[in-house]
Amino acid sequence: MALCLLIGVVVAGRGRPGMAVDHAREEEASEGVFIPATDQPELWRRSVAKASHDWPLIRVEEPDFFGDPPRPGLLESAWVEPAAAGSGTWPPRRERLVVQLVPAPRGAWVDATVETQALAGTAPLGAGVALAGWSPPADADDVTVQFAAAVSPALDPVVPLPPLDRETFALPATAEPPWADSRFPRAARAGFKVLEDYRNFYSCEGLVCLSAAFGAGALMANTGFDTTMQGAWMRGVEPTSLGTFFSDCKVMGEGKYALPIFGAAAATGLVFEGTLAGDVVGEWGSRSLRMFVVGAPPLYVMQLVTGASRPNQEIGSQWHAFADNNGVSGHAFVGAVPFLAAADMVESPLLKGTLYVCSTFVGFSRMTDNAHFPSQVFLGWYLAWASSRAVSLTETRFAGMELRVVPLPIADLGGAAIESRW
Repeated sequence: MALCLLIGVVVAGRGRPGMAVDHAREEEASEGVFIPATDQPELWRRSVAKASHDWPLIRVEEPDFFGDPPRPGLLESAWVEPAAAGSGTWPPRRERLVVQLVPAPRGAWVDATVETQALAGTAPLGAGVALAGWSPPADADDVTVQFAAAVSPALDPVVPLPPLDRETFALPATAEPPWADSRFPRAARAGFKVLEDYRNFYSCEGLVCLSAAFGAGALMANTGFDTTMQGAWMRGVEPTSLGTFFSDCKVMGEGKYALPIFGAAAATGLVFEGTLAGDVVGEWGSRSLRMFVVGAPPLYVMQLVTGASRPNQEIGSQWHAFADNNGVSGHAFVGAVPFLAAADMVESPLLKGTLYVCSTFVGFSRMTDNAHFPSQVFLGWYLAWASSRAVSLTETRFAGMELRVVPLPIADLGGAAIESRW
């Protein structure tokens, strides 16, 4: 998936307000991240706390936020052996954290770098340490961004555009996925994704939305809404050709048919992984199966907890805990899963909307057959939708993204072309 944007900005010159650095360090200073802040001293205190939590600091130079020009602040840690380096690593290496915080209006620029040193390859032991170069490691941008995010997690840091004398500025894709070193990477990948699906589904935001949906379902079920709407549906839709069409859609909500199809599609993706058809079919099958795995447990629990019955039974739509097991439509849930999974994979708004409409057909079939009330159909469909959101968030997290920025100077104005792929 790719997205390209052209952004025009006024170029006021390179550098940062109040920054007194020589030309040799100007390039380094332009690589930082801007953190918005109204309380700049508090921002500095959080920076010191973050750095001292992870590194043994030996040098702390507090910035002067109110000087003219403001004085940059500096944090340096002691040299330590990298955590990943073992005692038998040769040549021996050590590293330290260097953080520069430059005051600016309404915030500060932060530049965090991990500096590395190693013993010279041919020098005798004890001959001294040769600097491998004041060049940050390959993930230096990540160090700065991660440090800024930890210091100010509630705000989005601002990364400056690249200098006009550079062609591109690329942010690499995310690091290797957690299953990369597994002995069975495909099985580990499935496990990690299902675990992340559950985390997304039961996140704070997800539980709030789920509670609101079941609150709406409770109002529908325990008032006259359900019986009124069900009666109107049976009189106005059931006798028509539209009602016949909906009734014929019921088979798509049968788990005994749907689950084998989802499994076969996921297996096809594994067999033909790397081909266009295999990847598309496999992703659809994987998404559908994971949606079922995530949504089926709460579906079963709420069917029992609500304790409602079918329209042609005595209890009706009223909720009576554990009195029956029809408070949420399982057919509506299963029938919505394949369409919602496909909708999350397409980009066309028209096609996406069409798939969303199709995801309701099985639910309407249950109303047409007088097998479920509207509230029960709604809750079944909602659980499928909530499961699809959880799965999509997982896919977005593990997909990674690459960002490329190309400066486009135009007369007295500057601009940039931004391309992102994920």
